[in-house]
Amino acid sequence: MNITHLLSKNGIPYITEGHKHSTKGWINIHCPFCSGSQNFHMGISEDLKICNCWRCGVHSTVDTFKRLLNLPYPEIRKLLDEYSENSIGVRKRIPEPKVSINPFKFPEPNFPLNKYGKKYLSKRGFDPEYLEQEWGLKQTAPISFLDGIQYSHRILIPIRWGGKVVSFQSRDITGKSDLKYLSCPTRREEKHHKTILYGKQEAWLESKGIIVVEGPADAWRFGPSSAATFGTSFMMEQVLQLAKHNDRFFIVFDNETNAQKQAKKLMIKLRTLGKYVRIEKVDDDPGSMKQDDANHLVKQLLK
Repeated sequence: MNITHLLSKNGIPYITEGHKHSTKGWINIHCPFCSGSQNFHMGISEDLKICNCWRCGVHSTVDTFKRLLNLPYPEIRKLLDEYSENSIGVRKRIPEPKVSINPFKFPEPNFPLNKYGKKYLSKRGFDPEYLEQEWGLKQTAPISFLDGIQYSHRILIPIRWGGKVVSFQSRDITGKSDLKYLSCPTRREEKHHKTILYGKQEAWLESKGIIVVEGPADAWRFGPSSAATFGTSFMMEQVLQLAKHNDRFFIVFDNETNAQKQAKKLMIKLRTLGKYVRIEKVDDDPGSMKQDDANHLVKQLLK
């Protein structure tokens, strides 16, 4: 038996897929802690380590099932053990071999940074050769396509996870496109970029803290101790990935109202997981800081 049997036996509705709030690896139920519409806002991780509601936040599995079943804590712990097929949770899935009909690839043609790409990055205060070498930046041609989508005149930003490139983001360098940023088509991503983070993953465990920023340019500015969430919005998968890699976080989002609201939400999520978190405000956009100022801030935060 597994945890879904416990839910079914007690008449608790749940979903595992096919709903806007469902996420692979999670079982979703109506949250027993918050009021309002019941729309499967709470996810139970399949290893039973955490329950997270998209509205009211993180709760322990034991507290969640106590609220659902109205039983004493000892009985709840016994039930969770009984309905888990191993000591940590739901029955283990055997990975199925997958052959993608849409393997990952970059828009074509693409090539190393040319004078236009380098000029764009230099105007923003970056060293193009350094970014090309350390972050693997590339560039598209005046006419470049992928799956019928036009990626012309863009900086290509590879997204690495687990030691390999799994997706990409691109940045318009003309100032004329309606879409400044254009990401890899979802069907081409080996990992959806909003479930992971951008940065030097191998450096985060060794760092004295992680500086959480919005976009790749902010990560370039702050260096290997930073991680970008690809915008002010974030997903719980990203929160959990951050929590796996460090215990101290400094959130440096843009100094505007919505970005700061999101920074506070992220701070609450990480603090609920027992992490040290602080919001650090800068004058404007972290990616627009002078490099010397950014280096000084990193040194102060991670001292």
